[in-house]
Amino acid sequence: MTTVKDLQEKSAKLRKFFDQHLPYARPTPVLADFVRVQHELMWGGVWLEPGLDMKLRCIATISAQCVNGWDFGVEHQVRTGLTVGLTPQQVKGIFIQLLFYAGVPATAFGLRVAQDVINEREEWKSQDTLVDVEWLAGLEERLQRGRELRIQLLGQQADQDAAVSAARQLAPEVCDLVDAYHFGGVWVRPDLTPKERMVCILAALMARSHWSQLRQNVGYALDVGLTKEEICQVFSQAGWYRGWPCVEDALRQAQQVFQERGL
Repeated sequence: MTTVKDLQEKSAKLRKFFDQHLPYARPTPVLADFVRVQHELMWGGVWLEPGLDMKLRCIATISAQCVNGWDFGVEHQVRTGLTVGLTPQQVKGIFIQLLFYAGVPATAFGLRVAQDVINEREEWKSQDTLVDVEWLAGLEERLQRGRELRIQLLGQQADQDAAVSAARQLAPEVCDLVDAYHFGGVWVRPDLTPKERMVCILAALMARSHWSQLRQNVGYALDVGLTKEEICQVFSQAGWYRGWPCVEDALRQAQQVFQERGL
């Protein structure tokens, strides 16, 4: 059984690593008990749970903080991600992916904060190069490429789901634009893997409480290779940045999908 002392020691070790690039002195805690609970629970406990790669934990947390829109939260988690080995292209790719799930204001704000953090260190600035991606000129070409990629990664069911969606039925022209740029433009970028993109999506949908979309995307996450344990860990990781009730609700949706698939 893990002891409080174990959590304290693990927390101190992880925070020392994560905070090595903080450009300012740590503030004096206003409420010591709050800080203690946060450090032991999060840094000593949740962040070190087995079952999810540390980079995926960072992606999930950055995604949740993007939805939150708090400058320090985004800044700190971007810095954490870069510290554990995410590249500047991957960090920016998170916000580009989330454009479709968190909206323009939140993602534009997140990109601005991320750029400030990247500029803090020459090591990170030197890695900050453009991603090489082919932007097709025609909308129809992008739609076709996007549909082919969606079927390849998520299966025929995802294509059928898209065809009968409310957006497709009620706003088809806008839906074409979104599909063309989402799957035909963003998903083909090499900065994030399909699994990493699904972590972004799951964390953002949970943080926004979009339960029907979340349930659908849990199935897609399984289709791109995320395991049951990884999906649950994404929710338990990102949920602490929105509140435990969000984790409970997300896991309830995931449980239904797992049961349907016999997992």
